[in-house]
Amino acid sequence: MKDSIALLLTAFVVAATAWAFWFLAGPNGFDAVILAALVYLAVDNFRLRRSLRSKQPD
Repeated sequence: MKDSIALLLTAFVVAATAWAFWFLAGPNGFDAVILAALVYLAVDNFRLRRSLRSKQPD
């Protein structure tokens, strides 16, 4: 019972956050999501390149 209440509360919070994001962002919401994904991929690419560079033998 306690787990199902926590699950419902979590679902409500996530749904309210998603609604608030799309309501406040309006037509620019998709651009914000794409920009966030692009920044994440650039940072991850930088991190992976640095990791590969440190593992190469000299």
